[in-house]
Amino acid sequence: MTKIFVSKKHILNNRAFTLVELVVCMALTAILATAVVTVMFPATNVFMKMQKLTRAQMIADLVTDSLRKECADTYISSYADARVISVNNATNYKKGDDAIFSKLTGVTGQSDDSGNVLVIRKSDKILEAIYWNLYITGDDYKEATGSDMVTGANTVTTKAVYRLFPNSLTIDASNVPKETIPGYLHFGYYSTKSNTLNIGGKDIKLLTPDKAYDYTNPFPVSSYNGYTVSVTFSDFTYEIIEGGSDTSLADKRPAYVYADIKVYDSNFTGQSEDSLLYKRSTVLCFSNDNINE
Repeated sequence: MTKIFVSKKHILNNRAFTLVELVVCMALTAILATAVVTVMFPATNVFMKMQKLTRAQMIADLVTDSLRKECADTYISSYADARVISVNNATNYKKGDDAIFSKLTGVTGQSDDSGNVLVIRKSDKILEAIYWNLYITGDDYKEATGSDMVTGANTVTTKAVYRLFPNSLTIDASNVPKETIPGYLHFGYYSTKSNTLNIGGKDIKLLTPDKAYDYTNPFPVSSYNGYTVSVTFSDFTYEIIEGGSDTSLADKRPAYVYADIKVYDSNFTGQSEDSLLYKRSTVLCFSNDNINE
């Protein structure tokens, strides 16, 4: 009879797991998985927060660069050529510039200590208002385009405002283009009326808005990454015009203003300290070019 020999090692290698071994293995796996999740979860949160912060900083950079460019491209020659005003935030869809026009009508030309709208002289016939808290409305669109030239099949391309209102839709509270709502930086341009402002016995020219001329955004709404912004202007500072007197406001002109920029992870109505992602302060310097009157 032939005998078959099987080694003990071969028998042991083919032995099945016991229930105890399986339970111990599962327990060790669970402990290891818990440790990995415990480490990864905070790291993921930190990564997401840093990603949001980076995007918010990029938006603040865009806003800062746009504001600096607009303020550098001005014609400041006298006391009233740049002003800060404060207007109430828009809470419903109505003519957006009513608040700005009413604030600038009959004023003395002096800037408020702080405010949410910066008004600067772009030329001898155009004023610009920089703001973020008002709508650009259908009425604004109609006023800005009312005197514009129309060519061919009602095709118009001579003003930036046409890009904010695609297809010239009838705009009302239920149909508002996203680019025109509060929370985004807006530039409004107005044709002007010339007034004379007497300061200490000296007459200077004071330009006030007459009619809406054009509207634009410095960069597309898609650049905001779903965030919104606010801008507050403060500490308006004047410089003495060459040869002028330090005691007379008529011999001074705007030199610079501080801008506090905040970026929120929310829409306009949800802006609060809880949704604030990033804030920055910057100095906006005005050019001192003179216009030949």
